[in-house]
Formats: sequence, structure tokens, C-alpha cells
Amino acid sequence: MKVLLVDSMPCGTKIQIEDWNGEYDFIAKASTLAAYPISQVNIEGQFAPKRNKSFRASFNFENEVEAKQAFNDLKNGVKQLLDYKEVINDPRKLECL
Repeated sequence: MKVLLVDSMPCGTKIQIEDWNGEYDFIAKASTLAAYPISQVNIEGQFAPKRNKSFRASFNFENEVEAKQAFNDLKNGVKQLLDYKEVINDPRKLECL
């Protein structure tokens, strides 16, 4: 995995574009956006998000262009993470946002 771009949303949440294609050829190059927000709730499980703690949420887009557009929209405050709920990797994490 390679981290290609790193920035923050206006609220301070770190976001980055990742390229997982080298490890998983079925994932398009530079098409994963990862975010590290603070969880609003607890989810059961040892490694699940916990309230008031940062956690990783990843979003898998069809291609690099879609991921980059989402990155820019999040960075500029045009969109929020919940706007991308249809491409979140783990839907259980939606309730944490």
C-alpha cells in the first residue's frame, strides 16, 4: 500500500488517498480514500471503533478520478464522509460518523 496524498477536512479529520493495487490487483489504482474521524459511538469488538477515539474508515471508489474528487470535496468542506456511504468498506462504521 502506498499513501499518495494526505490532508485534512475543515473539521480536522485526516484524509488520505491510498493505492492498494500493488497488493490487490482487483482494486483500481489510487481508488481508496481513508479517513480518521473521531467515533461518535461505541461498537462491540476489540478492534471496533470506540466513542471519542479516532478510527479508520475506508472508501473504495471505482477509479482514481472519483477518489481524487471525493478527497478534494472533503478537504474543501463541500462534502462530508456520510455523503460517500455507498462506497464505505465497512458499513458498520457509518453509525460512528
